[in-house]
Amino acid sequence: MDGPQGSIDTDVCCEESGFKPQKEIVFNKLLPFAKELEEDATRLLSDIKANIGKSVLLRELRPGCGIWTARLSKYIKVYGLKFSKEDHIAFIHLMYELTTIPSLEPWLVSKFANVSICLLKKKELLSPDELQLPWKPLFELCERIMNTSLTAIGMYRYFSSLENTLKNLVHAARFYFPPEATQEMLDAWRPRLCPFDGVNIENNIEFLEWFLPIALPPEKSHLGYKLWFEELMNLWKVCHNAPMWENEIMWLMARLAHHNIGYIDWEPYIPLMFTRFLQSLYLPVSYKQVQQTRLHKIEAAPMALWIVAVLGRHSSAQKHLDRLMKTLESYFHPANFGRWFIKLKDFLKKLPMYFIQRLHFERHKHLTWETPVPDSHKLTEDDITNFVESVKPVALQAMFSKLGLTEINQAMQHLATLRPNIVIPLVVDRMYANLETVTEPHKLTAAMQCMVAVARPMVQGARLGYKEGPTHVIPLLMSVLPGIDPNDVRKCFVTFQFIATFSTLIPIVDSSQASNYWSDLTEEEETVCLATADFEDFVLQFLDRCFTLIDSSSLEVTRLERENDRRSKLENMAECALGSTVTALLMQTSPSIFKSALRKLHALVIGRIMETKVAGQFVAAIVRSFSKVNAEETLKSLVPQFCSRILILTENDEILKDETLDDELLYNLLILSEIVDCDGKCLIPYIPSILEVLDRTLHLTCRDGYVFSSKILRNVLYSLSFIMPLEYRSSTESYDSHVKDYLPIRDWGKPGNVHNLQMKWHVPDEEEIKHVQDIVNRYLPVELERISSYINDKSQMTREELQCSLHIINGILGCRPLLPQWDEPPVKLFDSCLKTSPFKLAAECNKGYVTMPDGTNVRKVLAETMVRLQQKILACTEDDTKSLFCLITIWDSIIRVSNTRSNFDAHWKNFHVVKKLLEDKLVGQKRHMRAVLVDRAYLQYESLQERSTVCLTETHSLIMLSLLTLSTSHYSEVRSRAQQTLFTALDTFSYSYLVLVPKLLEYLKEDSKEHHDQFKGALYVLLGPKQNPLVTRHDWTMLNSLWPAIVLAKPSEKASVINLLDNLVETVHKHFPTITINLEIPDTCLASARKLWNSSPLPSVDPISDTEVELGLQKLHENSKYNLEQYLSLLNALMDALEQGNLHWRYHIMALSFVRDLVHPDLAYPPRVVKYFLNTLIHDSLEVRKIAIRGTVFLLKQQKRPHKKIVIDPRSLLKDGIKLESKIIPGERDDNAWVQYKGSTRPLTAEEWDKPRYVHDMYHGYYSWPKELQVYAPSSDQPSLSRSHEELSDGEKEVDIFFSSQGNIDKLVKYLALEEKKGKDKFNGYRFIMFKGLFRNHGDAYLRYFSHHLEELVADKNESSQRCAAEIIAGIIRGSKHWPFEKVSSMWKFLSPVIETALSNMTEETVGDWGVCFATASECRDPNRHHWLLELLMKDPFRDEASFIQCGRLYALQGALNQQEWRVSELFHRLMEYFKPFLTHPFQNVRDRLGSVISNILETDIVFPDGPRTKSPHISDFVDSILPQLEILHQTSEKTNSPTKNHVVQKGVAKSIDNIKSEAAIEEAMKLLKSIDVSSDEKDVAIRLLKTVCRWLTGSLTRAVYGGVPEFFKFFHIVCLMENYDVDEELCKCCTSLLGMLAQTTTLPEYIPPAMESISMASKSNSWQVRSTCVEFMQVFVFHNMPTILGNKCWADNVKEIVLRLLEDEWLDVRVKASQVLSGLLHCDFIDSTMELMDMFKLKAKTNLPRKKKNLAPDSKSQELLRLRHSGILGLCAFVSAYPYDVPDFVPDVFLILGEHLNDPQPIPATIRKTLGDFKRTHHDNWQIHSLKFSEEQLEVLGDLTVPPSYYA
Repeated sequence: MDGPQGSIDTDVCCEESGFKPQKEIVFNKLLPFAKELEEDATRLLSDIKANIGKSVLLRELRPGCGIWTARLSKYIKVYGLKFSKEDHIAFIHLMYELTTIPSLEPWLVSKFANVSICLLKKKELLSPDELQLPWKPLFELCERIMNTSLTAIGMYRYFSSLENTLKNLVHAARFYFPPEATQEMLDAWRPRLCPFDGVNIENNIEFLEWFLPIALPPEKSHLGYKLWFEELMNLWKVCHNAPMWENEIMWLMARLAHHNIGYIDWEPYIPLMFTRFLQSLYLPVSYKQVQQTRLHKIEAAPMALWIVAVLGRHSSAQKHLDRLMKTLESYFHPANFGRWFIKLKDFLKKLPMYFIQRLHFERHKHLTWETPVPDSHKLTEDDITNFVESVKPVALQAMFSKLGLTEINQAMQHLATLRPNIVIPLVVDRMYANLETVTEPHKLTAAMQCMVAVARPMVQGARLGYKEGPTHVIPLLMSVLPGIDPNDVRKCFVTFQFIATFSTLIPIVDSSQASNYWSDLTEEEETVCLATADFEDFVLQFLDRCFTLIDSSSLEVTRLERENDRRSKLENMAECALGSTVTALLMQTSPSIFKSALRKLHALVIGRIMETKVAGQFVAAIVRSFSKVNAEETLKSLVPQFCSRILILTENDEILKDETLDDELLYNLLILSEIVDCDGKCLIPYIPSILEVLDRTLHLTCRDGYVFSSKILRNVLYSLSFIMPLEYRSSTESYDSHVKDYLPIRDWGKPGNVHNLQMKWHVPDEEEIKHVQDIVNRYLPVELERISSYINDKSQMTREELQCSLHIINGILGCRPLLPQWDEPPVKLFDSCLKTSPFKLAAECNKGYVTMPDGTNVRKVLAETMVRLQQKILACTEDDTKSLFCLITIWDSIIRVSNTRSNFDAHWKNFHVVKKLLEDKLVGQKRHMRAVLVDRAYLQYESLQERSTVCLTETHSLIMLSLLTLSTSHYSEVRSRAQQTLFTALDTFSYSYLVLVPKLLEYLKEDSKEHHDQFKGALYVLLGPKQNPLVTRHDWTMLNSLWPAIVLAKPSEKASVINLLDNLVETVHKHFPTITINLEIPDTCLASARKLWNSSPLPSVDPISDTEVELGLQKLHENSKYNLEQYLSLLNALMDALEQGNLHWRYHIMALSFVRDLVHPDLAYPPRVVKYFLNTLIHDSLEVRKIAIRGTVFLLKQQKRPHKKIVIDPRSLLKDGIKLESKIIPGERDDNAWVQYKGSTRPLTAEEWDKPRYVHDMYHGYYSWPKELQVYAPSSDQPSLSRSHEELSDGEKEVDIFFSSQGNIDKLVKYLALEEKKGKDKFNGYRFIMFKGLFRNHGDAYLRYFSHHLEELVADKNESSQRCAAEIIAGIIRGSKHWPFEKVSSMWKFLSPVIETALSNMTEETVGDWGVCFATASECRDPNRHHWLLELLMKDPFRDEASFIQCGRLYALQGALNQQEWRVSELFHRLMEYFKPFLTHPFQNVRDRLGSVISNILETDIVFPDGPRTKSPHISDFVDSILPQLEILHQTSEKTNSPTKNHVVQKGVAKSIDNIKSEAAIEEAMKLLKSIDVSSDEKDVAIRLLKTVCRWLTGSLTRAVYGGVPEFFKFFHIVCLMENYDVDEELCKCCTSLLGMLAQTTTLPEYIPPAMESISMASKSNSWQVRSTCVEFMQVFVFHNMPTILGNKCWADNVKEIVLRLLEDEWLDVRVKASQVLSGLLHCDFIDSTMELMDMFKLKAKTNLPRKKKNLAPDSKSQELLRLRHSGILGLCAFVSAYPYDVPDFVPDVFLILGEHLNDPQPIPATIRKTLGDFKRTHHDNWQIHSLKFSEEQLEVLGDLTVPPSYYA
């Protein structure tokens, strides 16, 4: 039905508009003025095309193109893509060209990019054959904005949301990149993929993830993913130790899998991928609480997306998912909460969501050009069932979580949609179970929320395969009524949601007689029909409950002290929830049930009087609901009585004068005010009575009285004037139909048809408009006359009378939709090539308007009067804040363009919550509930209202100035409310801030002490609106007047003003992005704009001539020139203020901050600014100096001269016989050996120095060579560094003057060497950049002025002095990049001894700073050019005796070498050789640093497939040299841990399982260790060596790109042994830390065999301690690598064999730990054929034990048999412990077996009791449900097992 209807609509639209629209918003056709809207669309589109095209051709991006681009965005939001395909493509090309204009400012980039995203979002409408977009301009844009050095130092600024906008744009555009784009991207980014250059590879992987085309058709896959897929997977495999870029590559693979289901073989990668996922969930499984510091950062979303994409009958992914879900299940239990839960709940939400999206794509989506999933790989019914069965237990476990219920319920909703018959019965059972529980209300509310989530599939019953679903609805509705409980607010709200949701889904009609007329009813349908007889009773009981709630909510006397007008947030929420629930319920009732409810309401409302603050408001909300649902019946029942009652109560004229009225009259007025909020047509007969009431009550003296009366007036006018839907029923059928004609139960959960919605709208007709006019004529002129007389001093009005009149006027504005905007010419705010015009959408039915009696415009008359009234109030009674509040509300109503009643944004948000709750994501296609569709249609009407704009007129300006006056009032609440309204107006009218600027300047010039509130209000206005503050608007003219005025304002010492000024500075710093001054618009933009004239509808202006285009270019250049003048003028104005010297210090800092933030990447600071910043470097104030340093960094960057680069061919530098690799083979190859550091060829002469062979970027050559390799030209071709003062630019001269003064340098160094915050100071990056810029731009010209300072600073052991020296030295070294050889050589002659002194004088506080210094100095520098530094640091680091200095030297060396990554293999080899004698260093700090340095040295030892080994030292060689030296520790262990001794020790084991180790045993072991005939020195040396090794391994696992490599496991046995060496606590900690890290790291599949071999060997060790450590390690290791291990049956069997063997170990501790490991394996479904295993344990548990002979110790055979039986018991206990929150069917039988062994010898009874104790603890919460699994006999045994033994037993 949808398809043909949509087709007809499109054809009709094509005829009417002259083009076939791409995609319309169907809800426009449901509006009552759809025809006018359709006609309007063509006109608007024509105007948009004309104005955007014209503004681009005339090169006016601001304001013209900016305004009309925003209007195009509005058009798309209102009409959808309602334009032809030609226009669609033309718009995309134009917006894309505009977005990628070079040097376009961020604000416009964001605007154009967002529109581009809207145009590209519906990718199914345009195929890549129809649209192609170049990728390079977009990449250059992203690179310019995000990855340049200007951005890094803060010279180029943009707002935080821009990155996400660009990302979304790239993701939308990449479907349209040309097929050859993939190869081009790889050529560009592949050479940068060096694994050791962390930041660079992360950026480039991110760009690959953003840009790579991933949805090419299969026939073009050789041009797409096949070029890179295996390569990137190999890169990820080689760098498997949680690289920083892991999340980016995961997103790339997830999206690739998603778009290519069935075309990529993922099977080989599945185990390792699941291992990564498991490790990314941060589950709390660790070895002895050792936390992994290198965490996998894969987000939940890409994991879920990838898993769903690879599921299917050909994949093992479902099996892995089953195990993963089984593993995760217990972590969702409410008792388990930690950092893992946030990611877990997100994963649980995303998994079913992506699954349902995939199923929708495969089965329901209409595909255009997108690649379909092959039939062979589509999900089958079995696949769906398997998936649901896999995720279901986890979702059920998470159901009662205290947090994350929203995500969990969404998961449950999707699962129920997929398989309602599997999921919903379990949820229903839990709901019934918790209805009976009174002790855990949280569980009931959680169950109810879950029921709400599955409501729609449940009520649909047999249509979705769960026919019993509807039978539960009515019993559940009746059962939840007690949840409306005034004592439990949360439960009350959830109950309201429950009732409202189910009410929305089902017609509440009595169908109990259906069986008499319908012969085809199923058994379930008959049950439901009979149950519907309870509907009326349910509705009446519900109302009773609501009134009970209301009675308990009455405002108590004790609460009257609080402010009268304010209610608590909770009370407001309760009223809203109550009203919406009653509306939802009544909307679905049949007329007969409604009348019963109305009778109930009548009795309840008429028969009582309530206070009007809380309880009365609740009653009024219910009455309003009745009135909205059935106005005719409600009005007939209630209005006459309330009107007559009010008239009776006001008969006596005295009551009109009472300042306090009794509750009865107020209550009646309140109820009447809500009754009249209904369908206006039904209200007409009662208008005379209501007017009579208004005549009596509008001028009551009592404030509450006239407020309620004004509300009656307002709501009557609302009802007569507003367009709104009249009903939101779930079915279009009449609920009054006889059951023989219409069976409502078959419409339960039935979706509405958006093409046949049969909506009923209230649209004001002529009669209603006439009544509105009469009411306005009756009341408005009178009030205006009274106010005018008061203004003109002809009469007096008390404050109360004035407030009353203003409330009446505010009530009259309830007819706002019928009050047109005044007709006035627009104010000219700016020059533009475009005509100023409104953007008025056809959002009303023009059957007439309301005017003043003389025909004048109501809004205009009101505006004029209110302006005069405001002046009067401010002049005479400024403290009358209540009148001012009313005035602000009136201003808001007058100026507001939108005529909607609700807050549109809140309504939109609420709609999406409801839509998400009730939608069917599987079918899609707008198959929503009818109520949702109706609400969406109403939202569409509101959207039209919201997005209409009018031009700013003089009257608007007057209102805004009036609001500005109130925004600077003496009274804070007045200021606050006026500012909010003013900010709304600023957002409504483009460039309207220009109206306010002159007035704001006046306020800023006044004395801030005398006019404190005014000044404060002005600052608040400048700081708003929040997202686009007025003080940061992109208008040079405005800034030129505003910023100097702020700076020159008279200072105030009031704390509030000081805070506002601080906020102002911070706001400018954060929200003032770079603004383009000189803009060039390329011709490609103009060519794209001209295409808008090639399609229908034609633009509303003629094509632009070439002459006009030339004039536009001239105008652009004039604007650029003007911008430059204004920019310089602003700088000069701020500098004038600064240089006068009389600024308050706070304003001085502000002005300087403004100058700093005015930095521009394309325009250098004028010399005047340069001079000031430089002189401020030596200012007394620290805060000022900090700003000056940043400013100096900027100015030096601006003065940087471009350095020449030349292209070289890497082949030219290869040795003879070596060829450049044509195949991509990452690693240290022969063709990249020339970039390595070589001591023999390091540049020692000027000739060598100038050879073009130095590559500063570390990534070049490692992965591959770029097509063009650029290096810097020789120093002779670079800008000269030996210039005279006259040769310098004006700005550089100022730098030269300042830094040529020794006095300035002395002061500067003195200040930089001062301490800022003790213990908090760190190496300052901006200071370093400043010195780097100085020495880069001016060479060594000023080095002599710093030389003696550096010598003094490094000699001084003061922390701040050394830090200052480090910053200067790093700057000098980095700044010397382009110096000629002579200067560099001279520099190093001076620096070398300085650095030597610094290294000798390091302190604990400054070691880190020197490390950062040398790391920073070496960053991005060819090591051959830094040979002086490297050789200096390499020079005998251990020559000092002090271990601290040795550590410091090593740290400094490490910092320098770290930046060189793979290019210093020669130095690494020298170091490894040098370190050999020191590996056993006696000092711990030195060993620790040695281990850290070695981990850096060996980090490069990675091998790519078919790639070469590194030329740096190899791990295997190092390990082979170390292991023999540790052999002595093995010898020690062999002598200490012989089987005999171990057996002897075991005899001393305590009988209790909790006291496994005996002190005597350990003491005996220690004696044996001491008796070993091994030299103590040899042993100590070996132990120290092992400590160094542990530090190296731990460092590698923490920092290296690889994880657990085979060589690491060679140390496993010795580390397990020495972890228990209690004599040396440090060694124990080292070993524990290493084992903890090794257990949790990712181990590749090819590394599992050696790892398992090491574990197996350790498990057979003679030492019970090694075996114990081994089994504990294995538990964590297997858990974190479980998917990988399960990928090979042999490995899994090996694990199982080790565990079962150790379960029979002779040592009790080992057996117990093996049992725990077994329990974990069973829990994670690691072991197959569990029943066979259980049978084996049962058999072992039956092992016969010989009868114990009195007073005789058990012999070895008895012990052997006992051990065997104990292993069987431990195995059975493991089965029990494996299910901590569940009771599988076999568990009760296991308890019977365990019960038989309670009297066995120890430790069997202790094992059983401990297991059963744990069982009771973990099953306690749900024992009521779990106990049903046990028989009476089993429960008795369980009771015996858990009762502790008697003392006398």
